[in-house]
Amino acid sequence: MAHIQPPFMRLPCELRLQIYNLLFDDKNNKIFEIRNEDPEVFKRRDAPKRTAYRVIGRDLVRQSLPTTYHLVTDVDIHTSIMAVNRKIHQESSHLIYGRHTFSFGKDIEAIVPFFSDLTLPTRPLIADISLIKQGSVYSRDYDRCEWGNMCEFLRNDMHLDSLKLVVEGGRPSLGWDGLPKYSPADFKTLSSVRYEALDWVWELLSIKGIRNLEVASEIHHCPPSHSSAMAFFAAFSASIESGFAEFLRSELLVKM
Repeated sequence: MAHIQPPFMRLPCELRLQIYNLLFDDKNNKIFEIRNEDPEVFKRRDAPKRTAYRVIGRDLVRQSLPTTYHLVTDVDIHTSIMAVNRKIHQESSHLIYGRHTFSFGKDIEAIVPFFSDLTLPTRPLIADISLIKQGSVYSRDYDRCEWGNMCEFLRNDMHLDSLKLVVEGGRPSLGWDGLPKYSPADFKTLSSVRYEALDWVWELLSIKGIRNLEVASEIHHCPPSHSSAMAFFAAFSASIESGFAEFLRSELLVKM
């Protein structure tokens, strides 16, 4: 028997694209914010379609709780049409995945499950992501493990073009006066000795193919520099948008 196309597929391509644009209304939001869902909300869901994973609570109990990711950006998107057939999925995917930056904030646990749930042909459509790296004095072993898993997945299973990296830093009450500011050459030296506080940087540098990199800082108050680790953290924080950003660009970006 001859294959019969659904009526929708017999429409001219330009009309189908207009329909997709109506169904995928991003309300002019070019950044889609993906976050961990509240575990209490997740518990009430029936058979979630998205990959579930566990997060560690950031309270004193630090309980491991199941959750999944969700989109928190205010949009009016109806993706059920993408499941009609492969052709529609191919035609419409780039409108969602190819035209937006996907931002995960500090919820880096969501990155691997989110990308893993996409089809293999869809993943290359995502070119831009944004995330926040927690400061070394604030992170825990769990965060370090999640960071390593994320970098491994981005290196082996994705083809990123652009990355916006926001790095948490700290400023003591008396400010950064009197503290050294590290140059790109200083970070090069630290990389040669594999300074432990910067292990996350070496993992990040394993990701290849990035052409655009934006580095910004998110500065919080930090205690006085009474230890070598805290002193380094404060000096590093003062260097995030200068020497550190230059170092990352020199090491991470594709040489044109």
